[in-house]
Amino acid sequence: MDTIMRLRLFYSLKLLIQVGLLFVFWGIGYLLQKLLNLPISAAVLGLIITLLALASGVFKLEWIKKGSDFILNELVLFFIPCVIGVMNYKTLLLNEGWQLIVSVILGTICVMIVTAYSIYLGFKFEHYLKAKRQVPTDHAGEKA
Repeated sequence: MDTIMRLRLFYSLKLLIQVGLLFVFWGIGYLLQKLLNLPISAAVLGLIITLLALASGVFKLEWIKKGSDFILNELVLFFIPCVIGVMNYKTLLLNEGWQLIVSVILGTICVMIVTAYSIYLGFKFEHYLKAKRQVPTDHAGEKA
């Protein structure tokens, strides 16, 4: 086997393992949802568990980075079945489609506003933490 084939095989295997790890987190979320009868999606629970594992340092981002990038790059493919399903409701869309369009536009605007404020508050909090970590010094340059 030549070097290029080995690199491709290694990359494919690494990608498969990382996507598998993401599915493990989704599976844990699914089990929690079923066991505790929670009204939250298993995917959202899996995302929360993943974020907690990453934030605690138990799990490293490098372990799932390529797999999550792959899934995000192919995200459009996951919406094709939804669009095909919508075609079954052509009369509903023709009669009441304007309501759907207005709700999608308003929802998008709300998501953009909340995202912008979340990022703004996150940067403020990060700046606060950096300022808090700095050790005050006196005029001679020695630690106070």
